Amino acid sequence: MAIHKVGEEELFLLLNRLSGVVDLSKDLPANIFMGDELVFWFFERPLICLVDVFAGLVAESVSSLISSVFIKFSGAEFLEQSCFSMGGKDVNEDVIWLNEGADDFFGGKVGYPIYFFNGTFDWVAFESAFEEFGVIAVKSSALKKDFEMYLNANFISMRELRELASGSLIEARIAKALIDSYGS
Repeated sequence: MAIHKVGEEELFLLLNRLSGVVDLSKDLPANIFMGDELVFWFFERPLICLVDVFAGLVAESVSSLISSVFIKFSGAEFLEQSCFSMGGKDVNEDVIWLNEGADDFFGGKVGYPIYFFNGTFDWVAFESAFEEFGVIAVKSSALKKDFEMYLNANFISMRELRELASGSLIEARIAKALIDSYGS
């Protein structure tokens, strides 16, 4: 296993940098991201339970963007053992371990919201306890071909979200709320 818990000093620095990309006081369906040149994809939560998709996201991010991937539970709370780093080795094993721990939020020590991001903050994903869908924001300048292809193949694009919004199920209302916040 190559996953490791992020220590206090690094967690402090990561949360400080994350606060420059995300409004930590907001929740979905509001647009929580700061920045102009962002492209959005959506996913049904919980992302960690979609083991193959999440492992693929980590592997493709590390390969394309050359940076570790972080998972931060409990939002901006400065909690010991609430943040983990994955560097690309043993990704499947790490994701399975993370999935098993997340089943009970590591014995109730952590919770929602959950942030997923790479170390250079080229992309950040957010999963809330209050919405059925999560959102991934990617800097358009960081959209490498293979990474974008992975996102398009495995996540819900804005176009697909608009199609979903045209229905009459509960997902349509959720999609409409997200389009109101993230659509351009």
